[in-house]
Amino acid sequence: VGRFTIPFDGSQFGKLETVMDPEEHGRGVDMCSINPAYLGKKYRYAYAIGAKRPCNFPNSLTKLDLVKQKAKNWCEEGIVPSEPLFVARPGATDEDDGVVISMISEKNGGAYVVLLDGSTFEEIARARFPFGLPYGFHGCWVPEN
Repeated sequence: VGRFTIPFDGSQFGKLETVMDPEEHGRGVDMCSINPAYLGKKYRYAYAIGAKRPCNFPNSLTKLDLVKQKAKNWCEEGIVPSEPLFVARPGATDEDDGVVISMISEKNGGAYVVLLDGSTFEEIARARFPFGLPYGFHGCWVPEN
């Protein structure tokens, strides 16, 4: 895991920084998202789906701290998470003050949405769907107002 900056000044090479040891997050991550307020800016935290060993298929959610080069993982046996979405708490001043939302498909055909604390990455809520959902890659958060 790292941050690659693409130059727009005609330079031939981009800049790679903050390379994280794969032992921190499993077998790689994909579908990263960040606090939308930090789009186009330097950010510290990213949220992604990951593959907890020995599996190569997405079966976990990961919070990446690109400054400390550490990761926090959330997973349950037999699940496939969707892309995690970060939603900031209204009035938040810290980059990771909010919730991370992911749709979870279960191996038994069930499904639920999980909310993780953006800072601690601990589960704070889940809501089951009355039916199973097909595995979905992407989503978006649309505020009520």
